[in-house]
Amino acid sequence: MAIGVRLLLWQDNRPVFPRIFTGMVEHHKANARVLLKGDVTHFITGPAPPEDANILTYPPGYPVLMSLIFRLFGDSDTSMRIFQILCDAAAAVLLFFVAAQFLPRKAAIIAGVLAALSPQLAHYSLLLLPDSLATLPILLAVYFIVRAIKAQSLRAVVAAGACIGISCWLRSNALLLAPFLGVVLLMILERARRGTYAATLVAATVLVIAPITIRNLIVFHHFVPLSLGAGQMLNVGIGDYDRDRRFGLPGTDLETVTTEAARYNRPDYANSLFGGNGVQRDQDRSARGLAVVRAHPIWFGSVVLRRALTMFKLERVQVVSSAPAPLHSLESLPHPTPAWSRGPADILTIGSERRPGLSLAADGDAQVEVDANRQGGVIAFFPVPVEKRSDYVFRVPVRVDQGNLVVTVLPSNQGPALASSPVLHALESSTILAQPTSILEVPFVNHDADSVLLVLSNDGKRPVKTVAQIGRMELFRLGKSSLFWTTYPRVIIHFLQRFFLSAWVLPLALAGVFLLWAARQGRPLLILLAIPLYYVCAQSFLHTEYRYVMAIQYSLFMLVAATLYWLSILITRLIRTRSLRVGHGNITV
Repeated sequence: MAIGVRLLLWQDNRPVFPRIFTGMVEHHKANARVLLKGDVTHFITGPAPPEDANILTYPPGYPVLMSLIFRLFGDSDTSMRIFQILCDAAAAVLLFFVAAQFLPRKAAIIAGVLAALSPQLAHYSLLLLPDSLATLPILLAVYFIVRAIKAQSLRAVVAAGACIGISCWLRSNALLLAPFLGVVLLMILERARRGTYAATLVAATVLVIAPITIRNLIVFHHFVPLSLGAGQMLNVGIGDYDRDRRFGLPGTDLETVTTEAARYNRPDYANSLFGGNGVQRDQDRSARGLAVVRAHPIWFGSVVLRRALTMFKLERVQVVSSAPAPLHSLESLPHPTPAWSRGPADILTIGSERRPGLSLAADGDAQVEVDANRQGGVIAFFPVPVEKRSDYVFRVPVRVDQGNLVVTVLPSNQGPALASSPVLHALESSTILAQPTSILEVPFVNHDADSVLLVLSNDGKRPVKTVAQIGRMELFRLGKSSLFWTTYPRVIIHFLQRFFLSAWVLPLALAGVFLLWAARQGRPLLILLAIPLYYVCAQSFLHTEYRYVMAIQYSLFMLVAATLYWLSILITRLIRTRSLRVGHGNITV
């Protein structure tokens, strides 16, 4: 089930995923290719140590893994995504085994199914980043800890510590997880074993990550346990809530490097976060951030609390589409020829009337400038003839200077949207950098419509002024469509995944906490809550994104599964009781 959900989501978003987090993805790929060339020294030290510390931006585990996959299956994004899909699916199965240690088997199955269906977990398993992979060893560590407690096995404790260390090789967010879980072991184990088990857990983790720490100490002459970035995350985390910039700390990476270039009179600092004197710069960021914390402890405490609460909200990501996505791609056409196109001059008019808000820019593109108070959000629409049961893709050069823009494809027969682009925003930029022009591709499958509407709009959620430029719009027919049979599982998955975007997950999880507590399962409940509590205690002090705390979702699913299982038993009993009463009444009559 997990593999199927992820493959369908991949099919829906093949043009989109390669364009997400491109800078970080290329950083990991570049380091992986250094290893593929056999240049181990360059991979360990970076190009110019200790001044250039960009190699310390992330732990080295993901490039090592990526180079291994590339060597075995070829240097392609497809091989890496398939590997991550398999690992994420394995995590759903592993969640069943972890949940089965606490809950009845049927409840454990529900937990595994929730992980398999989760659009959030599926989304991040398809990005070429280490975030989804880093959660698998954390979940495995929880399993080994449970087995260690039940079987009184010191080997299982060592395995748990090693798994945490492996997660740290991929992402540094779990750096303090072993000491945290060691405290949990001190609380739930008897006196004879708790000290030994806690120390063993921490020691095993330290041994696994020690090669990275030793490398950092020898090459860069500083004690950096895994990677740099704590100072940057502290500053940006403060900036997230300091809307008025009262404290003078940068709110983004670009703002960080540009302000440091001016502060230190080092123009080269503007090129990267850790490129020039990177270790010292991050230490200075930590000092500036801590100074704000000491000066405003109550305000910062409120920030920590608010950030901790946001960790339990499931991110609103795209769910599996109810309609099949195109199987063909534009790259597969030997000589792509547009089936329909409109130049910028043609975009300005509809029939003989000029479209409001559109004009011709100096460079020849169509200039879109729509006032914030415009009703409905629709900027322009274009009727386009199409063939039935065919795959298509719209290709539109777009540059968004202000506001946002969405490109949607609607069938002429008033059915649901066939496709929609992500919301295109103006990117963060400096005064010397213009907004980039991107070639937007919107693929779709036309089943039975004779024509479609290409609609340009803002996201419609709030009034916003949109300023953008649009080049020549082109429609390409990719071939006959197929895989219409996937419509049936897609409709079911699409419906079920809507649950993960609702507000029901957290109340059901809280109900699961109450049910386990009422059932006198305090020790299993503490183990189950250990991962969420760790991220609340450790990560809430720094800038946080959902992908940093994905491991929380597995604990939530186990708690939700406990509640759903209890509700199923309650409903079954009520139905049986009502049936018996009705049957007894019939016999009496």
